[in-house]
Amino acid sequence: IATGIILTGLVAGCGSPPAKHQRIELKLWKQTTKLEEPAYQAAIARFNAAQQKWHVTAQSIPQSNYTQSIVAASLADRLPCIVMVDHPKVASFVWAGHLRPIDDLVPAKTLSPISATAIGRYRGRIYSAGQFDASLAIFARRSTLNRLGARIPSIDQPWTLTEFDAVLERMKASGAYRYPLDLATRDLNPDWWTYAFSPMLQSSGADLIDRETMGRAGGVLNSAEASRFAVWFQSLFSRNLVSRREPDDNAFINGRAGLVYTGNWWEPTYRKALGDDLLILPPPDFGAGPVIGGGSWQWGISSQCPHPQGAAEFIEFMLQPREIAALSDMAGMVPVSEESAALTRDFRIGGKNRVFFDLMRRFARNRPETPAFPVISNAFTNAMRRVMEGEIVDDALDDAVDDIDRTLADNPSYRIDFAGHRQQG
Repeated sequence: IATGIILTGLVAGCGSPPAKHQRIELKLWKQTTKLEEPAYQAAIARFNAAQQKWHVTAQSIPQSNYTQSIVAASLADRLPCIVMVDHPKVASFVWAGHLRPIDDLVPAKTLSPISATAIGRYRGRIYSAGQFDASLAIFARRSTLNRLGARIPSIDQPWTLTEFDAVLERMKASGAYRYPLDLATRDLNPDWWTYAFSPMLQSSGADLIDRETMGRAGGVLNSAEASRFAVWFQSLFSRNLVSRREPDDNAFINGRAGLVYTGNWWEPTYRKALGDDLLILPPPDFGAGPVIGGGSWQWGISSQCPHPQGAAEFIEFMLQPREIAALSDMAGMVPVSEESAALTRDFRIGGKNRVFFDLMRRFARNRPETPAFPVISNAFTNAMRRVMEGEIVDDALDDAVDDIDRTLADNPSYRIDFAGHRQQG
């Protein structure tokens, strides 16, 4: 989409201050689902009613155009004051100059209770903070596991990889399932493949990139541990335990699959269909401890905002436990602090979805906080899809490493230890 097209119809950033008798307007851009939108509208209305100085005006941008819209507005000096940003893109937005730090504006006492995966960091500074996260889990039927004589895992004692594999083999041998496990491999989006499967890679003792410097994938993504994981992943398809392309999202709920690996957003559908037979289980431990993906949409302040203090007051308001809890109750999001979880209907201790909060707090890890993340995500996805199709594992991983390391070599300022990096804010 051309820059000129994107800019057509965009609302200007913050403009000149209005007359003294008027409030100062703060423009806000967000990306939300239909379920989330009413919750955010209500929260923004509460902020506007809670004080007399600022008035937040929100505009929703389609997710497919969101990043392009941010870039186009930045080039035209028309960024809004407050922006939503998906956690994996925070580093890219900072590196490109779209965001300013918030840790000098939002009090530490507000940020410190928030889960680490709901904070966007880059080179030692905080640039964003979120009200919610998501949680991946294994969904199962209690009756199915009982019939197979399988142990029901807990957060403290998840399945080992050997146990998980045995359950899948028993499900296959029972004849009840053509493909016992649904991994949503029909989804071609690299965001899903990296979010879903790089935690398995990490649980195996490998990673996407060296996290100490963010400067290399070599020896990490193609390590022995990574190779062992990829060989196992490939075997899921060669043993017909997972379909390369399920026809729809309903394999588990329709009984075609005995287990499904997906996120908390499916819980209402599964709960309605299965009731008390539904089990929400931790991911298996591949050897280095269970891991799930962390980091979702968060609030940040644009580098072009003329009223960063007002934007910070809005973020501080949205991070209040009662606001986090309200979003959770209205939209089913996983709250990101213990105090906010305690105020919710479903994520408090004893709530039906408390398991998702516990999984998030215990096992969630962020994707690499580097401007190179889009390249990393695409390279990893391409490698794992090649592995799925039966190609030589080490060749696929080595090619991914080459793509990532070439990008890092061409852009040395991506490294977190790069002495000449620019300072933001």
